[in-house]
Amino acid sequence: MPIPFKVKEFKYGKVKIYSELFKYLSVSDTAFVNYFSKFKGVSKVISKKSAGLLTIYYNPDEFDLLGFYDFLNTTDREMILSLLTSNGNGKLEKEEEGEIFSPTTWFKLNTLAFVPFLFRSALPGGFLTALTLGLGSQVFVKGFNSLKKGKIDVHLLDSSAILLSSLQGNHFSSLLMTWLLSLGDVIQEKTEKRAHVEIEKLLNYKEEKAFVVVDENTVVEKPIEEVKKGDIVVVYDGQKITVDGVVIEGDALVNQASLTGESNPVHKKPNDPVYAGTFVEDGKLYIRAEKVGDETALAKIVKIIEEAANQPIQAQLKAEEMANKFVIPTFAIAGTSYFLTRDTNRLTSTLIIDYHTGIHVSTPLAIMSHMALAAKHGILFKSGRHLELLHKVDTVVFDKTGTLTVGHPEVTEIVTFDVSEDEALQIAASLEQRITHPVAKSIVSLAIKKGLDILPRKDSDYHIGLGIEGDINDVHYLLGSTRFMEKKHIKIPKKVKQIVDQLHDKGESVLYLVRENKVIALIGISDPIKPESKEVIEILYKMNRDIILCTGDNEGAAEKVAKTLGIKKFYARAFPDEKAKIIKKLKEEGKTVAFLGDGVNDAPALSVADIGISIRSGADIAIEVANVVINNNLYNLVDAIRISDEALKNVYQNFRINTVANTAGLIGSVLGVFNPVVSTIINNGTSVFMGLNAIKPLWKDYNYLFYSTKKGGEKYG
Repeated sequence: MPIPFKVKEFKYGKVKIYSELFKYLSVSDTAFVNYFSKFKGVSKVISKKSAGLLTIYYNPDEFDLLGFYDFLNTTDREMILSLLTSNGNGKLEKEEEGEIFSPTTWFKLNTLAFVPFLFRSALPGGFLTALTLGLGSQVFVKGFNSLKKGKIDVHLLDSSAILLSSLQGNHFSSLLMTWLLSLGDVIQEKTEKRAHVEIEKLLNYKEEKAFVVVDENTVVEKPIEEVKKGDIVVVYDGQKITVDGVVIEGDALVNQASLTGESNPVHKKPNDPVYAGTFVEDGKLYIRAEKVGDETALAKIVKIIEEAANQPIQAQLKAEEMANKFVIPTFAIAGTSYFLTRDTNRLTSTLIIDYHTGIHVSTPLAIMSHMALAAKHGILFKSGRHLELLHKVDTVVFDKTGTLTVGHPEVTEIVTFDVSEDEALQIAASLEQRITHPVAKSIVSLAIKKGLDILPRKDSDYHIGLGIEGDINDVHYLLGSTRFMEKKHIKIPKKVKQIVDQLHDKGESVLYLVRENKVIALIGISDPIKPESKEVIEILYKMNRDIILCTGDNEGAAEKVAKTLGIKKFYARAFPDEKAKIIKKLKEEGKTVAFLGDGVNDAPALSVADIGISIRSGADIAIEVANVVINNNLYNLVDAIRISDEALKNVYQNFRINTVANTAGLIGSVLGVFNPVVSTIINNGTSVFMGLNAIKPLWKDYNYLFYSTKKGGEKYG
């Protein structure tokens, strides 16, 4: 796919390009500058990758501006990423970050270095000193960069400890310190790479195609970026609509669940609006494109997603911040001790005691091990930041369709007049056979489940959005909605109307089965509430969470579900952007908000919420956007909150262990009770213990945490 870009500014000798894609390519600003500086006639390049901006200053007599535009129009993402990476990105990016090796390479070198240490008694001290100093060079560069910026942080403390330890012959302590530091960096690197992969997947929505009418006899398939406003797009049965527009010809049932959350398809006819990302379930439409490409509702959804992505992991940032607070006091204590005693051992021992190493390693280990534990029970946390945030959530906002409800229509009731229930169901299923509408499928499915034969249907006529009529055993039947009955001039007795009203009061849609102009049965259809929904809502209220229902359905349907489940507050007719606005407003009020949904229509709200939670059976884009993905069993939501609480309990427990042990080590070192070897054992021993404590979920039974297990809920894995 070519690079999507816009010219933000153009002057004689200067052009500024904007592209969303620039933000999410895993390369540095230096790589952009290096590569585009090679274009003939370019005098200066400024890259602001985080803003998606690239500014090029050039000599108009030498620079081929049209050729430059052509390059952007014809070069796909994979090629531009390859070109940028091959033009100095790797080395320069690492230098900017204070790294000589990639985290993975550094970790491998530190691990391999343990081999010669098995024979250290036979090796000269100078060799081991050179080896440990070489392995510590990654830390030294970071420390030096901190000094250049006028910062006294943990990198400087680590550098001092490794340097003094190596020079004094405590080689194993130095190696263990650098190995643990490299392990933490590897974990962080893996997490960041995964985030970039998710963004790249989201950008693929632009690769859709559309069938465009050229003339009366010609229809051409085009990429959606080539479709223009005013083009006539034809969408066939089973295909996705790729533009926002108005129907000018045709008749079809359109599944809008991906955008509106409506469980039933909507009948679309001339002059009706349609939206990109929805599907034609039955029929064919000719659509005049009014919004294309980045202007469509679907594109705006992805835009919201892109802006909400790539946020830092707060748990690790908090741990690093906490460790950095002890750096200056540690230097001050070590310096004072040396000034008073002139004892180099005391100085080294004190500097070896740092509050950083254990936290740097144990925090991501705790987060990841609890994420692994959750995954075994069907709960996927996509980052440690969201595992941390979930335990702080005080407001849970639910979508309705497919979240609190089953997500597809089912026959909930059959009321008969002068026929048996099985006979009514058999006739209805025989009429609906081979119809692709979800309601038709549910009727046929129930008949088959009950072992009823599907009878031959003759002379049938399907009225899209209304109903069907046909002959069964030479008898004419109608099956459809109230509007279908009105169209066919079927008289509805008062008694039948009363029953219909009762079914509507239950939140059910009603189909009339008519034989020879007489109503012989009513079929109630609804999207049933999941059996566990009510109890999960009750549990969340007991956990002091506020609950809000937010759905695209009408007020009546929303109120019915809210009342049934005991939800005190709800929003109806909430389209994607409105859901996102509701979430933003709650956050502005100081709430920490989790949103639970399963469709494309939920993607904006999933993105702007503090925690977006999707159902595993939901739309692909909802699963990709969500921060947490759970099984269809809603008890997993309770499980997810419990496991997040346990994870943060583990993290803060390690904070306390780290503080107590290293404070004792610091006091002992200052007083001269501990020599450098003992200080190393205390510091690194504490780090190892914290690491083991962090991975408790890998060896301890935590099944008692999971409510879904107690309730016999499904597991995943």
